[in-house]
Amino acid sequence: MNILKKVFLTIDGYDLIRKGETILCAVSGGPDSVALLTILKAINELQLLEWKLHVAHFNHGLREKAADDDEDFVRRLAEKHGLPFHSARASVRELQKTLKLSPEEAARKARYQWLTAKAIELHAQKIAIAHNLDDQAETILHRIIRGTGLRGLRGMSPIRRISKKHDLYAVRPLIEVERVEIESFLREQSLAFQVDASNTDISLTRNRLRHKLIPLIENEFNPRVKMALVKLGQTAGSFYLLLREIAEEVYENTKMLSGEREVCLSVEEFSKLPPAIQTLIIDKAVRTVRGAPLHLNFEHYLEIISLCGEHAYSKTIRLPKGLEARRESYILKIWLPKEEPPLPKFGSKRIKVPGTTLIKKLNIKIDAEIMEGKVVGLKEYIRNKDFTEEILDLEKIHGPLVVRLRRRGDTFNPLGARGSTKLKKFFIENKIPKTIRDRVPLVSDTDRILWVVGYRLANEVRITDDTLKVLKLKVSRIGEEGT
Repeated sequence: MNILKKVFLTIDGYDLIRKGETILCAVSGGPDSVALLTILKAINELQLLEWKLHVAHFNHGLREKAADDDEDFVRRLAEKHGLPFHSARASVRELQKTLKLSPEEAARKARYQWLTAKAIELHAQKIAIAHNLDDQAETILHRIIRGTGLRGLRGMSPIRRISKKHDLYAVRPLIEVERVEIESFLREQSLAFQVDASNTDISLTRNRLRHKLIPLIENEFNPRVKMALVKLGQTAGSFYLLLREIAEEVYENTKMLSGEREVCLSVEEFSKLPPAIQTLIIDKAVRTVRGAPLHLNFEHYLEIISLCGEHAYSKTIRLPKGLEARRESYILKIWLPKEEPPLPKFGSKRIKVPGTTLIKKLNIKIDAEIMEGKVVGLKEYIRNKDFTEEILDLEKIHGPLVVRLRRRGDTFNPLGARGSTKLKKFFIENKIPKTIRDRVPLVSDTDRILWVVGYRLANEVRITDDTLKVLKLKVSRIGEEGT
C-alpha cells in the first residue's frame, strides 16, 4: 500500500487530525521525522485538509556541533516547504543533575515541556510525533523485559491528550508504518536527513534492543516478531479498556472516603476483587489523590495488594512522588502525607440526648436517637452497621454522655474482651496508627469510656435481651453530604 494512503488511513481511523487544525510537527532531522513532515504536507495538499503546519526543533545541546547542524538542517527543511519554523535550546545536562535523570530521560522531559508550551502559544490542537511501528514494538518489548501489566503492554497510543485545559493532543501518524517503509519512501523521494550517531550506541538499552535483541529473535525465532509485539499491544489495549470500564463501576463500591490528598478503600470489598481490577482501582485512587496519573511498577501493585493480607496492619508502602499506601484496620489508605496539624485544644463536650451535637474543633457531629423497646433484627443490624455508628443500652449509662480525646492512664473494657485494659494497649493491639491515636474521639459517661469511635463499643453498655431502651449514636464529618 502507498505510504501516503496508509498514513491517511491511520489519521482518519484514529481521528488524529481534523480539517483546519493547527499542527506542531516535531522534527529532529532524522529519517522518521523528515518523512513525517513530508507526508503530512503531501496529505494536506492532496486532501485539501487546510491544516496549518508548523515545524518545531528542540536542540538538547548534548551533541555540540552535531546538534547545531541538526537544527540548521531542520530550519532549511522548513524553509524549503514554506512552513513556519520554531526552535529552542536547553541545558539538558543541568536538568539531568537537578532531577537525577538519565540524559535520555532529561532530554525527553525538556523536549516535551517545550513542545507543549510552544503548541499552546500557537493555539495548536495537535503535536505530531514521528514514532513508527518499529518504535512501538521496541517499546512493548522493553516494557515486557522490565516487567509490566496490561496498561504497559498497550505501548504508545496513536493519540494522547497532554493538556485538557488547552484541548491539546500528541498524535503519532506513523504508528502503523514500518521503518523499512519509511526508508523506502525516503529513497524514492530522494529526501536527505540527518544521522544521529547516538542511535548506534549500544550502551543504551533501546539501541541494544533495536540492534541486537530484535534481530536475534527475527533470525532465530520469528521474522515478524515486531508485528507480533504490536498485535500483542493491540490485544492488551482492548482488554485494558474493558477492565477499566469495570473498575470505574466497582470503584465507587470500594471507596469509603475520598478527600484532599487521600482516598480510603474498604479492605473487605477490595480483597474480593481480582488482581487485574485491583490494580486499576489503585490507579484510580492514585489519580484522585495526585490529580494526575502515576505509573507504578508491578512490584508496587503487589506490595499495595499485600497490605490487605491478614498480618499487614499498620504497614506502610512508600510509592513514587511522595505517595504512601497504608493499612489502617479495615481501611486501605492511599495518600499524600503532609505535616500533621497541631492537636486541637479540646477538653470535652456534652452530647445532647436525643439530638445533634456539633464538635467543631474535631470537625464532627454526633446524632443521638433513643429507641424504646427491643431492637427488631438486632443481629442483622449489628452485622450490617458501619464503623460510624453504635447502639448502647441507655439504662446502663452513668450520668451525662460526653465526647473527648484520650488522657494519660485511660482504661477501656472492649466488647468481646476479658475485662478492662489500658486504652494505649487497645490501640496497639488493634493496629491503630500512632499518628491518629490522639485524634480518635471517645464517648464517655461519668467514669468510663463507652465507645472508641470507629473501633469498639464497651462491654458494659452492650445490648442484651433485657435491654428496654436503646441509644443509637451516629458520628459524621461536618460538611459531609446530608449534614
